[in-house]
This record gives sequence, C-alpha cells and structure tokens, in this order.
Amino acid sequence: MPRWFSRSLQGYDRRLWMLFGGRVIAATGFSIVMPFLSIFLYTKMGVPMTIVGMIFLGNALSGAVGQIIGGELADRLGRRPVMWTSMAVRGAVFLLLSLAIAEMVDLRLISALLMVSSFTGSLFEPATNAMVADLVPPGRRLEAYSILRVGQNIGWTLGPLLGGILAMLSYASLFVFTALTSVVVAVIIFTKLADPRRTAGQVDRFRPRDLLRIGKNRAFLVLCLASIPLSVVLGQMTSTFALFSEDVVGISVAEVGYLYALNGAMVVLLQLPMARYINRFRMSHVLAAGALMYAVGYLILGAASDMWILVVSMIITTLGENTTSPASTNLVANISPENERGRYMGVSGIFYTFGWSVGPLVGGVLYDSLVADPVVLWASIASISLLSMAGFALLGRIIPRAVDRVDGRASGPQAG
Repeated sequence: MPRWFSRSLQGYDRRLWMLFGGRVIAATGFSIVMPFLSIFLYTKMGVPMTIVGMIFLGNALSGAVGQIIGGELADRLGRRPVMWTSMAVRGAVFLLLSLAIAEMVDLRLISALLMVSSFTGSLFEPATNAMVADLVPPGRRLEAYSILRVGQNIGWTLGPLLGGILAMLSYASLFVFTALTSVVVAVIIFTKLADPRRTAGQVDRFRPRDLLRIGKNRAFLVLCLASIPLSVVLGQMTSTFALFSEDVVGISVAEVGYLYALNGAMVVLLQLPMARYINRFRMSHVLAAGALMYAVGYLILGAASDMWILVVSMIITTLGENTTSPASTNLVANISPENERGRYMGVSGIFYTFGWSVGPLVGGVLYDSLVADPVVLWASIASISLLSMAGFALLGRIIPRAVDRVDGRASGPQAG
C-alpha cells in the first residue's frame, strides 16, 4: 500500500468509515436506476426528452425543499435521525416505483413518486455533510469528503454494471434493488451510528429571514450561484449523455453501464491522490479548473462516432468531477458557522440539486432541437460550464485567502 494512501486512512473517527460503507451501498442502489431512467421513459414509454427534462425539473423543486428542510432538521434533531429516516422512507418510495414501472401506470403517478424520492434523498445529503464537518478537523475535511466520494463511486462502479444487466430483464427490478439498498443503509445508521457532540450552541429557531441573512454572505452566495451552471452540466451525465450514447452513437444499454462503471472506477482510484494534490491550491482556483475540464469533456462528444470517443469524454469529465466535488463541499464547511453548518449545507445543496435536476430539462430541449447536429448540441452544453468557471474566478477575488484554503477556519458571515 502506498505510504500516502496509508496516511490518508489513519486518524479518522470510525463513524466516517460507517458513512463510507453506507455510501457504497446507497450509491450502488441509486446508480442502478438513474442512468437508465431517461432511457426507459424515452424508449419504453415514448416520452419526449423535453418532457423527461420537465420530470427532472419537478425533482429539482422537491429536492430543493428537501435540502433546506434536511439542513434545518439536522441542526435541530441531530444528523443521525434525519439520515436514517430519509433512507427508510426512500426505500418505501422506490418499492412503490417498482410496482408503478411494472404496471406501466400513468406517467403522472411515476413523476409524483420520483418527486417524493428526490425529496427524501435530499434530506440525507446536508445531514451527512454536516456530520463529516463535525467529526473531521478543517485541515482534513477535503480528504474526508474525498473518502466519501470514493465510497459513493464504488457504488457507481458496481451499480451500472448490475443495472445494465437487470435493465435487459426488467426495468422494475432496478427499483426493487434500490429499495432494498436504501433500507439497508437506514438500518445501519439507526443501529450503529451515533451523533457527534457539537460544541457550539443550538441553532436559533428557524425564520424565513434567516435564509436572507445567509444570502448577505457574499462569498457564499457567489459560490452557490457559480455552482448552478456546473451542476446543470453535471446533470447531463445521467440523462442526455446516456441517451445520446445509445440513440445516436449506437452503443448498447450494457455498454452505457460500462461507461458509468469507468466513471466510478476512476473516482475510486484517483480521488484521494487528486485530493492530496489539490490541497496546495486555493479552492476557488480548483473549482475553476474543474469547470474547464467539464467543458472540454462535453465538447468532444460532438465528434463521437464510436465507444472510444465516449470513453475519452468520460475520462475528462470524471477528472473534472474529482476536482470540483470535494472542493466545493469543503469550501462550504469553511464558510459556515458550526451551529449553522446543516443550514449552510442545505442551502448550498438547494443550488446544486436545482442545477443537477434542471440539467435534463436543459439537455432535453437542446437534444430535441439539435440532435441532428451533435457538434452544436454539445458545444452548447459545454459553454454552460464556462459560466461556472467565470463565477469561480470571481469568487477567488472576493473570498479571504485563509477561508479559500483547504484548512481555512469556518468564519461564517464574515467570510463574505
């Protein structure tokens, strides 16, 4: 085992490793469903991609509500009860979805269940990210978030491989498997995970104007706004990219699964060494570089005529993902006060979830309009990422250098 890797695994609270295991299981189940959902709706139910995008937009709205509620509840009730409850309810929703898919029920019912699933899943994320910030000192948080991403992407490696096989048998079986993994994670959290002790005082009673107060933190607001275009582009990965690969390039559903497995494998192998490398840079600069990688990765899809171009695109965009994801979460942790960490994670999650979920709508409209000219289609999508690059460059000019470093101390509203 390399020495840097051995050092990376030492000294963490055991609860971080329990969260790691939960991420592996949950991501395996979730990634079995998501890459193939747009394919199912488009090819099996005959739903136009624009409508598919609108379904994902509905998911964005419910997910945005879930993010802020999840953050608030995590600050008040603790991280653990929010996490296990959200996963248990989500498991039940996925089971209902499996029945709906098997019976090919009305699209409106399927859409409603997907919105409930998005809401319950969004409760989970701010609580998890806040718990990591509670458990891990500032100088090691980027690495800790990277460890969770490795766990998540072990799941993203396994899930699509299983999903590509199961999808050829029955799309409903995908949702059954996802339901089971969600329930398993809920049981692990409920029986094995304890909430960390927090030193800061309790968060004040929630008032709507509290969100406006967060918005006065200029650095945090710029970070959130700059993240929207990037997450819109990231949202293409589970919708437009998957459909384009099968419908235009002509690869099989199983081969689509292989591409997502490549994404997961790259995160597993490269996330930690990349995290250690980018530790030396300012987070805003890291985010800008990652946004540029996304733009390049999607731009070359315009020339895709076989599997190998898709592979190259996936490699470049995954490098961008490894660069931006832990850096963004780490920066939110640096900016947020300890007793409002769940709130800040929830608010930042609103912007991310909205962009990620509205991405398929943007991609769907562009796909239906420009699929005959792939170069223009993917150049249009790639240009969206450049908006984030400009926003992160602006962030680097206004955020204090100490907060912008990996080990920056949380400084709350003063950070802006």
